[in-house]
Amino acid sequence: MIERNNTSVTLDRIFEDIYNLVTEANRIPLTDKVIIEANDLADALDELKAAIPKEVRNASQVLEEQKSIVNKAYEEADRIVQQAKSEAERIVGVANAEADRILQEEEIVKQANAVAEDIKANALRYQEEMKREADDYAVRVKQDSLQYADDMLAYLGSNLQSALQGLADNRSSILAEQKNLEERSNQAVAVLEEQTE
Repeated sequence: MIERNNTSVTLDRIFEDIYNLVTEANRIPLTDKVIIEANDLADALDELKAAIPKEVRNASQVLEEQKSIVNKAYEEADRIVQQAKSEAERIVGVANAEADRILQEEEIVKQANAVAEDIKANALRYQEEMKREADDYAVRVKQDSLQYADDMLAYLGSNLQSALQGLADNRSSILAEQKNLEERSNQAVAVLEEQTE
């Protein structure tokens, strides 16, 4: 969990660095264009490339951890059911022993059997209730873990999409500015050639 948070912080810092590169870059006079150092941009992109696979691995690790939690919940449910079954058998055994002890009196034997059956029914109801609650808990844990993984992947996708769109826009601006400068340079050369003629 700590590693996932650190990676998210790293991604946030890289996106912030790219944003700062754009906002703090030298502006071309009389335009809304900026000049970004290629090395600075390449470094930021290398960092981004290194951090993204780590975040995806962390998402897989989170899914594995959640799967482990669900499996443990099922194991705990089985343990509770087994414990309830053992307790029910113990209670039924005690009731049957008590019924055997008073077999001489028919009315008391009937009452003891009725009590034993009631205890057994209650124990079985308890067992079913515990199993149902354990199953519900396991389903809730699994749903929560899947939702968490989906939210994290959506957040990562959104950040990547925004960063890539920003980079594409800046690259288009730089290419347009290069073309502009070439045209101006060609015009200046043409003017000089006309003047020298």
